[in-house]
Amino acid sequence: MKYRVAFIICCAVLCVVGTSWAAPIKSYTPVMTGVPIDFEGFAEGTLISTQYAGITFGQDDGGTPMIDNYSWLYGYGCSSGSAVLTGSTTGGAPAPTVAGITLTFDSLVSDVQAFFSDTAPLGDYTIYAYDTGGILLESFTVLAAETLPPGYSGGIFPPPGTVPLPGLYVGFTRPSADIAWIQIGPSTAYPNDAFAIDDVQFRVIPAPGAVLLGGIGASLVGWLRRRRTL
Repeated sequence: MKYRVAFIICCAVLCVVGTSWAAPIKSYTPVMTGVPIDFEGFAEGTLISTQYAGITFGQDDGGTPMIDNYSWLYGYGCSSGSAVLTGSTTGGAPAPTVAGITLTFDSLVSDVQAFFSDTAPLGDYTIYAYDTGGILLESFTVLAAETLPPGYSGGIFPPPGTVPLPGLYVGFTRPSADIAWIQIGPSTAYPNDAFAIDDVQFRVIPAPGAVLLGGIGASLVGWLRRRRTL
């Protein structure tokens, strides 16, 4: 019987290894659901860092990004409301919005998504995910041609309500919680390009294998107890 149990456990472990997956998020429709961080309710130009629980916003130049409540006027699309988060000059960037925006999490996360917008892309943008040691986990590039969805006709300064939205959702879906922080941008045309993000979401999703092992473990315990009572 012991050998039978060991065989079942080994098979379960092999199944776990086979179910591991990781994928970047690059979509014109949201992949994650739930209540996002939408950056609404702040005065124009408010610097955003630790106002939201579980996450700190920053810039790759050491600065702090800011609120833009007139996103349509400056060529960004909002996935909700009227506010977006853009870069600022506080880190020494030559102009607002051209620095890469960083999202650092209080706890490791497995999934993260943000709406990215630039109605006049001058270059490509790379999105990065890092672990606690600053080691790159994965990255992908949003090409300039991909920043505007098929059928977009709002121009450089799209009016509110433009459909489809000028932008796309970017982020990562990992098999386990190992993302400590991510960076969005800057453009390969730095320092001449600008962008914004909106509706940030993040969460911890247990690895499919962990859920599977938990179920198998509970089943094995129950089976062994039943055997002992016979």
